[in-house]
This record gives sequence, C-alpha cells and structure tokens, in this order.
Amino acid sequence: MRFIVIIFVLVYHVSNCQDINDAINYSFENQIGNSRFTSMSGAFGALGGNLSAISINPASSSVFEVSRFGGSIALESNKLKSNFLENENSEKESTLHYQGGIVYVFKDYSDGKLDKFSFGINYQTQNSFNDRHLITGQSDKSVDEFFINNSAGVNLSDISVNNNESISSVYRWLGNNYGYYAQQAFLGYQSYLLDYNESTNKFYSLARYANGLNLENNQYKKGSKNKASLNISGSFNKRLYVGFNLNIYDLNINKENIHVENNFDTNSAIKLIDFRNYLASSGIGVSLQAGLIYKLNNFRLGLSYDSPTWFNFEDQLEQSLEVHSLDSVTNELYVDIVDPRIINIYEYNFKTPSKLTLSVASVIKNMLIFSFDLESKNYSKSKFSSENSSAYDNLNLAISKNLNKVLNLRFGTELRINQLSFRAGIKRSNNPYDSSLIKLESNTFGIGYQFDNSSIDIGFSSNKIKNDYQLFDTGLTKLAKISKNQILSVISYNVIF
Repeated sequence: MRFIVIIFVLVYHVSNCQDINDAINYSFENQIGNSRFTSMSGAFGALGGNLSAISINPASSSVFEVSRFGGSIALESNKLKSNFLENENSEKESTLHYQGGIVYVFKDYSDGKLDKFSFGINYQTQNSFNDRHLITGQSDKSVDEFFINNSAGVNLSDISVNNNESISSVYRWLGNNYGYYAQQAFLGYQSYLLDYNESTNKFYSLARYANGLNLENNQYKKGSKNKASLNISGSFNKRLYVGFNLNIYDLNINKENIHVENNFDTNSAIKLIDFRNYLASSGIGVSLQAGLIYKLNNFRLGLSYDSPTWFNFEDQLEQSLEVHSLDSVTNELYVDIVDPRIINIYEYNFKTPSKLTLSVASVIKNMLIFSFDLESKNYSKSKFSSENSSAYDNLNLAISKNLNKVLNLRFGTELRINQLSFRAGIKRSNNPYDSSLIKLESNTFGIGYQFDNSSIDIGFSSNKIKNDYQLFDTGLTKLAKISKNQILSVISYNVIF
C-alpha cells in the first residue's frame, strides 16, 4: 500500500501498453461454474440440464423438465511457482467466486411440435486472473535496455524539464503528444539512468553489469472475467433442443509490478533500480451464442457456436522510477525518484476469437453418464483496435504470427445410485503459443444428493496451469516459467419449483 496523494489527470495516448499476453488472458477460459458442472470438468455440451451448462450450450435450459434456481460459492486456492534462470520461488493466495442462475420452463400441451420452451439467466466466472509471483535471479541483462529501446527516435529537448515546467507536466505532455514510449524514455533520462551522446545523437545507459546483476520482480494481480448469459431455448418432438444466448461480460484486472535490480559492477555509476507499474484494466463485452442438442436413443449430440466477444476497455496506468547512483569523484550516493503521479488512460477495443464446440454424451438407464466436449478456438484471430487505426498494427501482426489454433477437450462422468451421485472428469487446454503443449490440465470429482425438491452438491477441481512470463515487452525480454497449482472447492444448492 502506498500512502500518497495521487493527482488524477486523464491522458489519452496515441500509443498503447498491451501485449500478446493480454490477448491470451482476455480470450482464455477456465470456467468456474456450479458444483456438478465443476466436478464433471464442464463437459455439458451435449447433456444440458444444468444451470452452468447454459454457458457451454444455450440449448441446455430446455433439457430441464421443471424450473429451478440455484447458487454456488467457490473457493479458489493457488500456489504459484516461478522458475527464472534456475531460481525457484513460490507464493500462495486465495479468493472467492460466485455462481447463480434461474430457468423457467413452460410446457406446451398442444399438438404442436414444440414440447416446451424456457427462459433463463446464468452468471459465473469465465476466468480468474489471481496471480502472485516472485521472480529472482542473477541476470546478464538489465531493465535499462527497456528504457534505451523506448528512447529510439526521442528528442533530448522533448524529455528535458525546463525552469517553468515540472516532472508531472512534461510526463503528461509526452503522453498526449507522443505516447507510452516517450514517457519511458523520460523516466530513464530524468532518473539519470540514461545519458545522451551528442555525437551519436543516441541515449545510453550509465549502468554496468558485465559480471551480472541481482534481479527481483514481484507481481501481484487480482481480477476475473465474468459472464452473464441471457438465454432462450426450446424442445421439439422431445428430441431436438435449440437455444440462443446473449452474453454480457465484465472483466477487471488490478496488477502491481515491482522490479528491483542491484549488485551492479563496482565501476558502475548505477547501484540500484526500482521500477514500479500499477495497472488497472476494466472492460465490458458482448457476444452471441447458438447451440443445439439432439437425442438419439441413449446418445446425445451437441453443437454450439460462440461468436467473437467484442470488448471495450479502459486501462489506467501509473508509473514511478527510483535510481541510486554513485558519483565517482565525490563518492556521494544520489537517490533520484521520478514519480509523476499521473494516471495514464488508455481506451481501446478487443475482439476475442470465435469458438466451436462439438459434444457427445451417453445416458444409460438414467444411472450412468459419459460426456465429451471438443472445443476449437483460433487465438491468432484476436484483434486490438482503437480510434487511431494504425496504433495496434504491429501488435495484431505479432498475434497473427505467434498464436495458433488450439483444440481443448473435456470429459465427465456421473454415477447415480438412488438419490446419491458420484462424479469425475478431466480437462485439457492447449497452449496458444504452441498447440502441442498443455496450458491447463485439470482433474475433477464431486458428489451430490437429490432431495424431493432441491439438491446439494460439492465439487472439486485440481488444476495445473502453465505459462511463460516475459518481464518486459522490449529490452529485458527474458522468460520465466510460471506454474500455478490451483484447487477449486465449490458448494451449490439448487431448488426445483
């Protein structure tokens, strides 16, 4: 926590601070639904008859014979491990999520082909962004390269502070007129990390680290992507179920990154670098969804299509840089802190890729269930945009070249013995960077009990999520391996009416 007064100034940029990882985070899904949904790994594309299943296949709601509503509380417990240059660290954190939904079923007792139709709504978490990791190690590269790369093409006069100006006013002016990169050059120059060579007209670093330096990168991230599905569905001839969703999303991420370097060479003027970024991202999105389920004796076939989700985002970024430097003549240590106390505002749009899900399930004597979902999503179709038509051209090109189409699978099973149900499942999601690698590996199980007009269920999911974390988008681009061991514990209660 920082006990300082922030000066809120709205700054609209012609540049951006998003990267490929944002495209993955905004599009990736690890849904946290109700207990039955969780304990069967979310493999409900051909089953239906579950409130959370509406988010997979909109035809699910008309599988219900009677109306119902329910809610869930999910405890997410994470243990994160980082591996950077053979150095390992671990952190723990936990949070709560909620699910709630209701479906009204209306039966048609006439002689028409429409047996029943339903209206419903379901709200649940699509993805959790809760991360807390510590990265440490001895590096042969420094964050100074990040500031040097961002200084390319910047004029010395633009990032200088004149007598009638202040740190805040120049930082704000640079954001308004040049964008993010010029502000980074400004931070590096005003903290005396960078100096300027008039003969080459280039900036250079005063840091020396031929023998390596000690690096520590702390990231604290909280947030989630939530989905509310407004649903309508119908059943025809007791075999075909068709449904449609209007999906509304809210996405919020608060991220604090503290990057510290020390133990520079003895002949280095720079002795310590402390670079801090505070980013709050919030977005509202909308998508359409259509699906069908067809009953064929003991088998059910499912097909659902999710349109791209169109998001409108606002990011708020605040930065500060502290540099300790030693005067080689006087041997005096100087501490320069550049803290503009300016909130940079970035407004932009993002389109997720569409998704197609094929499903098959078998229900044997209403006692034993096997269900399988295969999901296809092409992450290279993700796209950023803004009022400045060319601002995201390079990023979108990088997304199209570096991200791939992935196939994700879910399998779930359930055994019913009288009023008691036992459930289990597995889920595998591939890595958008390399579709041959596993990003998410999940094993699930649970139990449920059916009363006369209600049910109570408990579900658990053990998830292993892997990703590569790039420290900065340029200069210091070393990767750390991040592994998250996540346990989801979900309890649900449903009422039939």
